[in-house]
Amino acid sequence: MNKIYKLAKKINTAKTEGGVIKLEETDVIKSIKEAYEFQDIVAEISNMNRCGWKVGATSYKAQKELNTKEPVIGPVFKEYIFNSPANFSVFSDQNTSVECEFAFKFKKDLPFKKDKYNLKEILSAIDCLVPVIEIIGSRYKSGFKNIGAIKLITDMVVHIALIIGNEINKWENIDLNKQNITLYKNGTKIVNGNSSEVLGSPFNVVEWAVNHLSSRRKSINKGDIISTGTCTGIVPIFTGDKILADFNEIGVVELNIS
Repeated sequence: MNKIYKLAKKINTAKTEGGVIKLEETDVIKSIKEAYEFQDIVAEISNMNRCGWKVGATSYKAQKELNTKEPVIGPVFKEYIFNSPANFSVFSDQNTSVECEFAFKFKKDLPFKKDKYNLKEILSAIDCLVPVIEIIGSRYKSGFKNIGAIKLITDMVVHIALIIGNEINKWENIDLNKQNITLYKNGTKIVNGNSSEVLGSPFNVVEWAVNHLSSRRKSINKGDIISTGTCTGIVPIFTGDKILADFNEIGVVELNIS
């Protein structure tokens, strides 16, 4: 069993059973290309059902916190998507936090191709808009602050789970260039956010994501979801916390950390 495969097993075990690894164990991954190839190995080992993607580091705040200058992307799995209101248990040693995001669910395939998809093509393939809370956490002992792109990607872009709200089918009439979100923890308002935080608009993120995946010969499949990054920064959570994300007319998403 080579070092890459052993590391992939450790990352997967930490995701499903808890625990953390030393950051230097990932030094075997030397480039962003290798990090994305490593994600594929972890996904295969997990034997879970990939049903979409999460995009990270799409806001200035997140990029500064994570020490990366460009977005990064990782798979999400059906087994870790839950409907709001949700109860979810987190591992106490993985620096868990929440992010409020806009996601898109697709109604048709977008197969990988040589040329880039334009935004109009991508939007025509979208079925609905979905407000989400993403739970993130680090499988590294040192946490996820200042880790840089390669190690961030290697840790599956610190994804743990998605909590999804009601699907919005008539999303075309919603101005996603300036949509407000308010995050509450235990009844107290923690932060206000705006959809413009993520590359200026969630549409810009989904366009980047589809074309990034296509350049890696990966397709978007009917039913896939793409979550477009935090509009409210990174907010730590602990056992017993009650989280509510208010997306105004789009709806609310609720999460209890049990």
